[in-house]
Amino acid sequence: MFKRFQVFLVICFLILCGSAFASGHGSSGDPSSAMEKLAVGNNQFVVSHDASYFAPYQKSQHPFATVITCSDARVHMNVLLNDPIDKLFVIRNIGNQLIVAKGSIDYGILHLHTPVLLILGHTGCGAVKAAMSDYSKETEGIIRELDHLHIPLSKDDGHGSFAERWLKNVERNVDWQVAQALEFYPDLVKSGKLVVVGAVYDFMNAYGKGYGRMVVINVNGETSPVKIKKHPVMEKLSANLLNVVVGSHH
Repeated sequence: MFKRFQVFLVICFLILCGSAFASGHGSSGDPSSAMEKLAVGNNQFVVSHDASYFAPYQKSQHPFATVITCSDARVHMNVLLNDPIDKLFVIRNIGNQLIVAKGSIDYGILHLHTPVLLILGHTGCGAVKAAMSDYSKETEGIIRELDHLHIPLSKDDGHGSFAERWLKNVERNVDWQVAQALEFYPDLVKSGKLVVVGAVYDFMNAYGKGYGRMVVINVNGETSPVKIKKHPVMEKLSANLLNVVVGSHH
């Protein structure tokens, strides 16, 4: 009973939080205030790091994962690592899509030789929400990018509440991007030099695993939580961490 009530609360929260595609139209402030925040923030970074911090990556970069994620301002790499600099090669666009950023992803996989390609969707994704309805009045650029979400969302049969469909479509999109990656880099995946991981960054606790959790739902096309936990890419995770990191589709 408690679990059903928790799911009900999450669904209500999803509805309340996802009121618009570009959610958060309001409080960005004026240009000069925004620029001040950027300059002050960067200055704080400069004064808190000496030259030795930058020395290891003066001439080259050394990421261990290529990450394709959404441009959403609520999704940043410090949710994965306290300091992601020189560790994650990150590509961002609306809807965490491979097809609109293929060259950048190629660079991470084929030139930087990162052993993991992480496709990170997120709860409350505005791009997915927009693609679920009429977005014909958006700009040409936005329409062009959203059009690529048609295939993964074509499996949406319209059953269930909007919030339930929305989360399911976020998962469908992650699964579709994983499938595309497997088509793009089959030899690397087959040889074990690359593992494609599909996950959802959950800042709404829709999976009940904690606010801000990265929930892995797909590894190399495998979506069974039991089989994902047994995949070699997960072998160094403790049993406790496996249970909270690996999730099942809704």
